[in-house]
Amino acid sequence: MILSPALFIAAAAAQAPVNVPAQAEHVAIQSADIDRSATFYHEAFGLRIISTPLKNRRWLDLGNGLALHILDGRTTPKPSNRNEHLALHVNDLATVTAWLDQHHLIWTDLAGTVRTMQVRFDGVRQIYVQDPDGYWLEVGDSRGVPAK
Repeated sequence: MILSPALFIAAAAAQAPVNVPAQAEHVAIQSADIDRSATFYHEAFGLRIISTPLKNRRWLDLGNGLALHILDGRTTPKPSNRNEHLALHVNDLATVTAWLDQHHLIWTDLAGTVRTMQVRFDGVRQIYVQDPDGYWLEVGDSRGVPAK
């Protein structure tokens, strides 16, 4: 028996793995105080708070269909590891560092030098800062303006 080309293609397609790329939906972190953390992300980086019916959660819009979910229940500080971080781009890094300074929060370059911006290989200025629960954030200036 000879299979027709259409039947052969249909049989092959039924056995082939589906190649649908995954898309990120949200990042979840756990916080000791979800309101304090949500306020930090909203005020420092301008993330829009998203309404949620869940009382023990705060959601913030990271853009492009991605959200930050802040969950309650953290009882111990996050272990300090700069290599595990969330990276954010902002329009004006100077505005962010001014807010951090006003709130007496420490920001550094990757090496840990306090109040020092670094310039990435592509010209983007960036800093590192920890959120109220100790999560590391890499914050870059999306305009790629060299530091003065």
